Amino acid sequence: MRNIWAIVAACMIVPASALAQQAVPAINPNELPPPIPLLSNKVVPLGDKAAAGLRISEAWSSSRNLPTPGSDGAVQFLYGATLPTLVCAPLRVCDVRLQPGEVVKQINIGDSVEWQAIPAVSGDGADAVTHVLIKPVNSGLSTDMVISTNRRTYTIQLISDRQRWMPVVAFQYPSDVQAAWAAYHAKMDQQQTDNVLPSGQSVAKLDFNYRLHGDNPGWRPVRVYTDGTKTYIDFPDKMLVTTAPVLLALGSNGKTELVNYRVNGSVYIVDRVLTQAELISGVGSDQQAVRITYTGRRF
Repeated sequence: MRNIWAIVAACMIVPASALAQQAVPAINPNELPPPIPLLSNKVVPLGDKAAAGLRISEAWSSSRNLPTPGSDGAVQFLYGATLPTLVCAPLRVCDVRLQPGEVVKQINIGDSVEWQAIPAVSGDGADAVTHVLIKPVNSGLSTDMVISTNRRTYTIQLISDRQRWMPVVAFQYPSDVQAAWAAYHAKMDQQQTDNVLPSGQSVAKLDFNYRLHGDNPGWRPVRVYTDGTKTYIDFPDKMLVTTAPVLLALGSNGKTELVNYRVNGSVYIVDRVLTQAELISGVGSDQQAVRITYTGRRF
């Protein structure tokens, strides 16, 4: 039995020289191989067209067209005026808010490993708003993102900072600005139409308290009004190609009186305030008459 244990012990003894041969030598930093470059060092010469294109792109991206604050704290860029820049931070979510009704077709990020882009929607129907939520995984990153929608394409520069960030980025659109101005001018034109007569007179300064009664000929006046000095009788435009009626003033006794008036297009202008008058055309059984009566305050 003692002989067996002696043999086992002898087998377990390893010469020191053998251990020395199996030891891993220390690594010398000076002997490390050079790092493998991720990008090629090859430079392709640029022609005149490429150089001109770069100048245009650099001028656009460095344009001094600065963003403006939105009503809800959003950083607003004028679409197409410059290269928008979004600054975000790790553990933060930055919201790129698109135009209501706009639908994202595709999103491409230059560095899709260290940046995430997640879609979200607020609202319903035609007013639904698409949000592209941006999250970097580290600070000190810079890349770009292209968002293609059913209306336009956005190119946005992305920068990650350790702490600073933009919670919301939105856009102003030249077409919206133009539409707003068009709506404004249309409203002003409508107010002009509603409040100013073709003669240029303001409706607010005129008295329309006249009543028409009698026959209903094709030339029946559209309106009768006074400015306190003159009386105006507006006829439909078709009166210009029909027989114009004769204007007679009616005295307090009901008798007709000749009155001086002049014609300006389809308007009779009387140089006094009429209280009662009559428009007559034709004779005999073909005669048609329209009575004009002032119902306002007496001058």
